[in-house]
Amino acid sequence: MKSKKLKLEIIGGLIAVGILLFIAVMFSSYPAGPVKKKVGEVLLDFFSITKDKRSNAELIQSMDSFDVEVQYDAVLAMAYRGYSSPNIRALINYIKSEETSVEMKDIAVWALGELRAYEARKFLLSLKVQKEIDQHEVEKAIKKIDGKISKPFWRK
Repeated sequence: MKSKKLKLEIIGGLIAVGILLFIAVMFSSYPAGPVKKKVGEVLLDFFSITKDKRSNAELIQSMDSFDVEVQYDAVLAMAYRGYSSPNIRALINYIKSEETSVEMKDIAVWALGELRAYEARKFLLSLKVQKEIDQHEVEKAIKKIDGKISKPFWRK
């Protein structure tokens, strides 16, 4: 009888420790692109559980912010929102801008791939000669546009 009670106490203790570790991980900081985000936020964004309420025009305007985190959030929101011609043009112009950091250009290239933006394909091909842009991201974006890499099932 005592051994059964002891086993239940041990299992309960392990479950409590597991829950505490889960909470600690979800609220720990994680370098997401050029900014630090909570792991929980990154996962919620990735699985499209959280939705950015801003309009496309507000997202485009946010890309001109001096705050890199605001720019990052706007580019991510565009990638997760779905295809929009004005957003595609804004992302292309954002990548062309001299003021955009190389890291943010790479994230914008990724966003174009996520959007399967066919009209950006020619522009992405032109980036293959630019050494500063992550060529792996450019290749992946082109493959996504060409349909060689499918969308995750939760974003279809």
